[in-house]
This record gives sequence, structure tokens and C-alpha cells, in this order.
Amino acid sequence: MQIAFSSVLIASLLLFGCSAKGRIRNHIPPNAGAYDDTEGYAVLSMLLGRANQDTNAQVIRINMVTHVESLNGTHSLEDCLKIPEEFREAANDYERRANTALVLKKKFTLRTSYDLVGETRITGSGLRNPPAIGNDISGKAPGGTFYVSPVGFDASHTHAIAYENYLCGNRCGWGGFHLLVRNAGRWEEAKDVNTCAWHY
Repeated sequence: MQIAFSSVLIASLLLFGCSAKGRIRNHIPPNAGAYDDTEGYAVLSMLLGRANQDTNAQVIRINMVTHVESLNGTHSLEDCLKIPEEFREAANDYERRANTALVLKKKFTLRTSYDLVGETRITGSGLRNPPAIGNDISGKAPGGTFYVSPVGFDASHTHAIAYENYLCGNRCGWGGFHLLVRNAGRWEEAKDVNTCAWHY
């Protein structure tokens, strides 16, 4: 899978750092609903199961409230990558779902034990050391927390878009958007499409 970044995105990442490194405060939105999308849990389970292989964690920690990068401006889906036409419907659904924080349930299907941990919203985007850009996510430390978005789908549920972030310290973590396709009943990363990821 290719990693593509526009010069504008690279400049904004270097100037402002990743917004996921901003201040963290405990807060569950007062009217947050429950995330009940069975297919969404299947997609997120695939992503978390694959990503956790690199964290060496015996228990996967998942933030209990869905999280997305800003819907417009720096680090938004549209700012981060050019959406292929076949993913446009899924992108629209992702952006619609991302407008509301949702509380995750114990509906993940993972081979490793997992916990839904107390909500810690990531806010602000203080100036910090810039994140490295690319798909090398080596050096991740155990004990971090995964933050995941609701999953956006097209009407046929053959294309999906999700956001995943992993924080393991002030200068430890990675994240990115995933474009996925359903193939023979299983979700997998789309091939030959540009994507957007970072680590710091």
C-alpha cells in the first residue's frame, strides 16, 4: 500500500505536530450514544488485532469513546488524502458518523484480551516535536491506548474507512486512516490506493 502526503500536509504536520499529542482531559460527552454497528466492530477488530501484534501488550486497551481527527482542516480525512471515487460514499458516511462521539461496547472479536478504558478525549494541538511521517511503526511501547473512530461504509458494505490512533506516551504513538475492502467475506486494506499515516 502506498503512503502519499501532499506538501501542504507535510508542512502542517511539521508546523503543528499531530493533534493527538494535545492535552488530554477526562470527559464523556453528556449525550453520547452507543456504538452498535456489528460490521463496524468487525472492521475495528481486524485493525486492532493486526496493530496489537506490534505493541507486545497482553491486554489491548481501547478508549471507550470513539475518536476522530478534526472533520475539517489539518488532519481531517479530506486534508489527509485524496479520496478515491470508489470510497467516496464510505467517506461521506465516515464524516457523518464522526460528528457524534459514541460509547463503544464489548463487541470486539479479538484473540487478545481487551479492556475499554475510561474516556480521555484528546483536545488541543499544542506545538510539539513533529511526528515522523511514513508507515514505519516500529518501536511502539506496550501499555498504550488505542483510539478508534466509527467506521464509514458504502451502501453495499464493500468499502469502508476508519481511523485508528495509538498513544503510548507523550512522544510515543502512531495513527492513520484505513481504506478497506471486503473480499470473500473478510475485510482487508485496499491495495494500490493512497493512504495517510504517521508516527511520533
